[in-house]
Amino acid sequence: MAGQTQSRSASRRAAPNLSLPAINWPWFALAALFIGYWWYVSSLERVDANLLLARIFLPGLSPSEAAAVTFSPWVTWLVEMFHPRVLRHFIPVIVGWWLAVQAAISLMQVLYDCPDRRTAAEFLRRQRRNSVSPVDFYTISAENLAEEREKSILLGVGGPVRVQIPSGYAAVTERNARTLRTLPPGVYDLGRFEYIQSVVDLQPLEKFAKDVPMLTTEGIPVKADIGLTFRIDPGDSPVTHNRPFPFREEAVRQVAYAGTVAANGVVSSWADGPLGKVRGALAGMVAGDSLDELLAAESPRDAHHVLTNFVMQKVWDSLPKEGIKPLRIQIGRLSPRPEVLQQYAEFWLANKRKEDMLARANKMAPLVEEAEIARVAAEIAMINAMAEGIRRAQQESGSYLPGYLLALRLMEALRQMFQHSAENLESVGGDTVQLLDEIDNIEGRLENLQSQIQLPQPKFRPSSPD
Repeated sequence: MAGQTQSRSASRRAAPNLSLPAINWPWFALAALFIGYWWYVSSLERVDANLLLARIFLPGLSPSEAAAVTFSPWVTWLVEMFHPRVLRHFIPVIVGWWLAVQAAISLMQVLYDCPDRRTAAEFLRRQRRNSVSPVDFYTISAENLAEEREKSILLGVGGPVRVQIPSGYAAVTERNARTLRTLPPGVYDLGRFEYIQSVVDLQPLEKFAKDVPMLTTEGIPVKADIGLTFRIDPGDSPVTHNRPFPFREEAVRQVAYAGTVAANGVVSSWADGPLGKVRGALAGMVAGDSLDELLAAESPRDAHHVLTNFVMQKVWDSLPKEGIKPLRIQIGRLSPRPEVLQQYAEFWLANKRKEDMLARANKMAPLVEEAEIARVAAEIAMINAMAEGIRRAQQESGSYLPGYLLALRLMEALRQMFQHSAENLESVGGDTVQLLDEIDNIEGRLENLQSQIQLPQPKFRPSSPD
C-alpha cells in the first residue's frame, strides 16, 4: 500500500507541467455575444431549411411533399444560420462597428495630436493588437528623448514599441500617470500605453555657473564661480563589467520626478538641482557675513577654506536624501564690484602703511632716544666748552683784547659742539646729511662773523714804557 502511494506521488511529480494559453477575456466575451446574437436572429427569422433545400434540389415536388423531405441536420443548420434573412441583421452591426472605428480614429487624432488619420489609425491598430513591430526600434537617451517623442507617437503617448536603453542610462516608465518600472541598460518591449517618463544619466556629471550674484550682510553685491560634480546614488551595488554604472532604483525614481517648471514655462532637469543647492548654501553664508569678514580676514586662504567647508557640509547632507551622490565641489574667489574692490585695496594699503609705520616707529624709537641723548650731551658739551673758553679768554687777555678773544673762543666752542653732535648722531645710525648741511652753513656764517671782528687798537698810556 505504501509502495502504491509512493508510486502515485512519484507519477504526480513526474507529470509535465502543461501551461494553458492566456485567455483574452474581452475578445472572448465579444465572440460569445456575437454568437448569441447570431443564434437569436436566426431563431427570430425561423427559416425552414428543409423546404428551402427541397425547392432548390427537388423543384418538381409540391409544397406538402417538399415539407416532408428531410436533409442532414448540419446542412439545415448552416442554411438557417447563413440565410440572407439572418445575415441582413449584421448590416447595422457592421456599419456600427465601422462608425465606431472611425470615431475612435478621429478621437485618437484629436486627443493625441496625430498629424493625420492614417497615423491615428495605425496607433489604434497597435493599441488593439498590443503587438510590437520590429520596424519601429528606438535608441533612447537623456539627450534625444524629447526629439524622439516628437517623431513617434508611440513614444509620445506610449507603447507598444521596442526601445533600447544605452549603457550609462536608466529609464523610468509609467502608465496612466503611475510609475510602472525602472529599466536598466538593455532592449525592452514597452506595453500598451507604457510611457517613458524620463531617462536618467548614470554617469558622473559636472555643472558650472559663472558670476553667481550674492549680497553680503551690508548689501554689497559680490560674485563667484561655482562648480559641482555628482552622480546617481549607486547604493551598495558593486561595479561590474556588465554594469559599469550601478544605481539604486529608488534614487533613479526620485530624480526622474525631480524636474521643476520655471517662471518662463521651461521644465528644468534633475541635473540642474544640485548646483542650485550649492548656490543657495553659498548665498546663505555670504548673506550672514560682512565683506570684511569674508575678504579682510587674517588669513584669506583660511577664510575661503571655511567658506568651502560650510557649503560642502550643507550640500553633502542634503543631496543624498534626493538620491544624488556629490563627488567634488569648486568655489571660486568672491569678487565685489570694481569700485568696492578699489576701496578695499586702498583700505588694505592704508593698513599696510600703518603697520609699516608702526614697525619703523618701534625700530626708530631707540635711535631717536639715543639721538636725543646725544643732543643733550652736545648741548652740555657746548655749555662746558663755552664756559671753558670764557675762562681761558679771561685768563689770557687780562685787561686787553677781552671782547675779541671771547668771540673767538665762543665760535670755536660752537664748532666743537656741532662737530660733536654730528659724530654722535652718525654713531647711532641717524641721518647726518641735514645736520652736516646746517654745520657747513653755520661755519660759513662763523667765518663771516670772524672776518668782521677787528682786532682792538691799543690805547695810549703815558705811564706805559711802550
